[in-house]
Amino acid sequence: MKIDLHNHSIYSDGLFTPKELVEIAKREGVDCFALTDHDSVFGCDEILSYAKFSGIQVICGMELSTEYKGHSVHIVCLFPKNIVPKEMYTFSYEKKKEREKRAVLMMERIRDIYQVKIDLDDLLQNNEIITRANMGYNIAKCNNITEKEAEIYIDNKSKAYIPSTKLTVEEGLSLVKPTGCVTILAHPCLLPRNIVEELVQLGIDGIEVKYPKNKPTDEEFFRSLAKTYHLYISAGSDFHGDHGTKHAMMGTTTLTENEFNPLKERLRLEW
Repeated sequence: MKIDLHNHSIYSDGLFTPKELVEIAKREGVDCFALTDHDSVFGCDEILSYAKFSGIQVICGMELSTEYKGHSVHIVCLFPKNIVPKEMYTFSYEKKKEREKRAVLMMERIRDIYQVKIDLDDLLQNNEIITRANMGYNIAKCNNITEKEAEIYIDNKSKAYIPSTKLTVEEGLSLVKPTGCVTILAHPCLLPRNIVEELVQLGIDGIEVKYPKNKPTDEEFFRSLAKTYHLYISAGSDFHGDHGTKHAMMGTTTLTENEFNPLKERLRLEW
């Protein structure tokens, strides 16, 4: 089996609908994948309905945005029995409104400072949870430039940049752990190793030991941390649909069935 536990849809900054994700999984030979949109669970019900008769197993989840000592830390949250806690719907709605407000202010600043075209109506109407990636897609489309060229307007160093409001890791864990979800440190290879070791001691349940951007020694190091701190292991391609530029294709980085079994048992999945 190929099991990919980190993927995004149009309900955050992915380019494909839940239905299309199921079709892509089937095409790429992925047996099981998780939907983990940024701070959003709005695609979960939809994707389960499409997956029902597809032969593909789907796990409902969310990627929570937090910060720790100045570092952006993402935590993949997977929901036992594929039941999305009501608290996560409330959280997603609040983050949606918060991100919309930030996006409007930031895009208006980009327009005024850099004299580039934007389309706020398109941005707000066609995106559920607006991230900087969504802003970049909008700028690229409106100005007939590449997404790479658009990055300078949304980068942290941009004069128009407005930081998003993030929870601390501790606040994030306090929010999601009482709901029973399983928490996994996403793409630890993007963080300093000493920070990773501090994070896994804060009560995180698992770690993404396999990730497309891992350096040669990363997986071995993360597996050793998992063993030391009794963590579940995970793997994810972080599929957004822009594979070949920023992220990998679904199914690029996966767990085997044997590797997944401990996590499957914790999630109380009945397939």
